[in-house]
Amino acid sequence: MSMSRNRDIRGFFGKGASRNNSISQPDSSSEPARDLHLSFSSPRTPPKPTPKLRDRTDEIKGSDDEDGDSDDSLESISAFIQRKNGPAPYQRDSNLTSTPKAKRIASHSSSVLKSPLTLQPKHKFDLKSLINHARQSDRADESARRADELINQSEEDDDDAQILTEVQNDPTLLQKTAKELLNDDEEDAKGDKLMRAMNRTKVDGSRKICYFFSLEPPLFKPPRSPFPEKAAKGCWRCLANPRTRDQAVILGLPHTIASKGKGLPDELFLWVLDEVCAERNAQLRIQYSNLVAMCPDSITRLITEERLYSMLERMGGPKYSQSQHNTRLESLPKVEDPYPGRDWSGLVTFLELLKRMAPKLELQNAIGAMKLLVRMGLDPLVSTAVRSEYAAAVEALVTRLSKPSTSQWDEITLSSYLYRSVENPTHQIVPISYMPKTTTKLLDLRRRMAAVVLFQDEGMSNGHIDDILTPMKVMKRLDSNDFRVGAHTDFEQLRALIALLDIVIGDGSFIMQTHSINGKEDSARMFDADIDALTFKLKVIHDKIHDSTLLSRKVTKASIDLVAKRLTYAVRTKPPPKTSIFDSEPKEDANIPKQRAFMKNWAQKKAERNNTTAAVS
Repeated sequence: MSMSRNRDIRGFFGKGASRNNSISQPDSSSEPARDLHLSFSSPRTPPKPTPKLRDRTDEIKGSDDEDGDSDDSLESISAFIQRKNGPAPYQRDSNLTSTPKAKRIASHSSSVLKSPLTLQPKHKFDLKSLINHARQSDRADESARRADELINQSEEDDDDAQILTEVQNDPTLLQKTAKELLNDDEEDAKGDKLMRAMNRTKVDGSRKICYFFSLEPPLFKPPRSPFPEKAAKGCWRCLANPRTRDQAVILGLPHTIASKGKGLPDELFLWVLDEVCAERNAQLRIQYSNLVAMCPDSITRLITEERLYSMLERMGGPKYSQSQHNTRLESLPKVEDPYPGRDWSGLVTFLELLKRMAPKLELQNAIGAMKLLVRMGLDPLVSTAVRSEYAAAVEALVTRLSKPSTSQWDEITLSSYLYRSVENPTHQIVPISYMPKTTTKLLDLRRRMAAVVLFQDEGMSNGHIDDILTPMKVMKRLDSNDFRVGAHTDFEQLRALIALLDIVIGDGSFIMQTHSINGKEDSARMFDADIDALTFKLKVIHDKIHDSTLLSRKVTKASIDLVAKRLTYAVRTKPPPKTSIFDSEPKEDANIPKQRAFMKNWAQKKAERNNTTAAVS
C-alpha cells in the first residue's frame, strides 16, 4: 500500500514519460569539462553549486501520512511541467545567502550568560543577612556600653576631668596635645592644621539667651480659673450654666448685652482675661477678645502690668515681681529648639488684644506693657512666630505715650530698663531691632535706647539725641577698646555695637546742627567732611579684621561695610568726588609709619637670626 502511495505519477504517461525523463537527466560525464572551462575563464568566480535532485522514493518531511486527500505528488507534477518546458532553472545554495540558524542544542546551565539587568530573586529572610544584622547590633550595644563606662569614669575621676578642662581652655596645651596625637613634630604641619580646622568648626557654647517663656514643656491642660458664679446674675445669668456658657459666648449673647450699655462685672471681666490665652478653641478666643475690647472703662481701671504678666503665666511666662526692673534678667545657654511643638495661638491673641487695648490704657500701665514687650523681645521666638503681631503691639503702645517734645516723654524709663536688665550688647540690640520704624516716636525711642546702651549713659535718654550727641563724642567712642580688633575680639559683640552706632547716627542731623551757624555751603562741606571721617574710622576697623573661614568675621565685616556705604551714599549731602591719577594723594594714616618701622625691625632681627644659624652650622 505504501509502494503505491510513493509511486511516481509519471508512470501513468507510459514510455514517453520515461523517455522525457531520461532526456531531462543531466549528463554526468560533461560536468568535469564544464568545471575546467569555468576555472580558466573566470578564476575568481566561485563554482556554481549543482542542485541536488530528489529521488522519487524520498519522503517529503511534513507530509500527511493519512490516506485519501494527500498532496505528496504536487512537487513531482511541478517538476515534471518545468522539465517538459525546458531545462531546470539555476538555484543558489541557501547557505550562502541566509543567516545561519542557531543550533538547537541545549547547553549546560552554567554556560548560559545572564543579563545584568535581570533582577535576581532575593529571599525575604536570608540567613547571612540576619547574622550580619545581629553582629552589627551587638557591636552597637558594645559601643554604647563602652561610651557609658567612659562617661561614668570621667565623672568619677575628677583629676582626668580637670586635665581635660585645662586642655580645652589652654590653646597652647591643646595644640601640643593635637601634635602628640598625630605624632607630628614638624612646624606648621598636621597638628597646626588640625587646630585651625577645630577652631573653624568650633561651636561657641558660651552664648546665652534671655528666654521669656519657660523651657519646660507646659501642661496639656493647665489649671483654669474658677468661674465667678456670684457675678453671673441679672442679665448675665446666661453665663451661669457651664453646659451652655461656651455656646452663648460663640453666638455673641454677651456682646449683645454689652452693646446695649450693660457693663460687664469686674469679676467676669478678669475671668475673661484669664481665659483668653489659655483657651484652645479659636472661636472662643476671638469672642473673648471682642468682649474685652467692648469694655474701655474696665481696661482703664483693671489692666495693669501685673495683670498682663498673669495672662501669660499659664503659657509658661515669668511671674511678675516688683524688683524685676532693677535686677538682671536670667540668661540660659542657647538651645537649638527651645519650644518644640508648642501652640502659640494664645500668644498671638494676647498681642492682638494688647494692640486693641493700648489706646485705653493708663500711661504708667502702657509703659509697663512696653517693658513687658521689651523683655519679650529678647526671646528669639519673637522673630520667628509673632514678629508682625509684636511690631503692631509696640507701635500701638508707643502711640499711646506722650509726645516726644514733652518732659513726660523724657522721663520714660524704657531706655534705662533695657540698659539695667541686660548687660551684653548682643542681647540689648535684639529688642531695639525688632521695633518698627513707621512713626517719629518709634524712631526717636529707638535712637534713645540705642544711645543709652552704646555710650553706657542713662542720661542720653533725658533729651533729644540731636541736642546731646556730637561728632567728637562719636569719634571718641569709636576709639574705645571694645571697637578695637585684636586676638581676643568678640566679633558678635562688635557687630552689635556697629548696629547700635548705625541707629544712633540715623540721618546725621546732630552733625548738621553743629555746623548750622555757618553758611549753607560751608555747613554742607563740613557735614560731608565729618561723614567722611566717620566712614574712614569704620574702614580702618573693617580692614583690620582678617577675613577667614569664620562666619562671625565675615558677617561683622559685611555689617561694617554696609554702614559705611549708607553714610557715604545716603547720609552725605552728595556722593564723594571721583579720584583720578591727576588728583593729590590722600592723607596717610598716622599708624602706617609705626607699622613700617615695626616690620623693618622684625625683618632685621630675622636676618640676624638666620646669619647666626648659618655661622654656627
